[in-house]
Amino acid sequence: MKFTRSFGMQTKDTLRCKEAFSVVRKYLEGKKVIDPFARNCEFAHPYTNDINPETKAEDHLDVEDYLDYWLAFFDEGFDGAIFDPPFSDRQAKEAYQQTTNLYTLGGKILRIERSLGDLIVPGGYVVKFGYNSNFSHKAFECVEIKLVRYGGSINDMIISVHKKMFETFKDLEVLDAEE
Repeated sequence: MKFTRSFGMQTKDTLRCKEAFSVVRKYLEGKKVIDPFARNCEFAHPYTNDINPETKAEDHLDVEDYLDYWLAFFDEGFDGAIFDPPFSDRQAKEAYQQTTNLYTLGGKILRIERSLGDLIVPGGYVVKFGYNSNFSHKAFECVEIKLVRYGGSINDMIISVHKKMFETFKDLEVLDAEE
């Protein structure tokens, strides 16, 4: 796994940070990408969603409803995804005028990550932004981590890249049985 650390400028729109954009471009440029927390980022257009109707996202649904729609009606799958939910109470309040962080809602992030992972084709990538590098879908393997530091006492941003290695959980069961 590749690990790097660099200095970046903090911004509400994550991909305006050149370090973040360079990772997304490396893995997702020219591919069919979905972004369920897009805000004003148009990299994955037209597959963009943000619950805030004041943003440039194509759709404005609850993230679970948005992913459920694609799971029900889109058989092709996506080559990749940008996973950039607000990862602190401050971000949730500033970006969405919500006081509840998604990470504090029992099981919500787990359900979102599993649904998002199911939409990605084998060999595809999820680029995740947050305060951790976890991705709760067993078909994925972390292939790169980039730590972006902002200086002072500001928390670093962790960018983790996860590659889908298997189609389904049944593929994993077959591999486990062979070992």
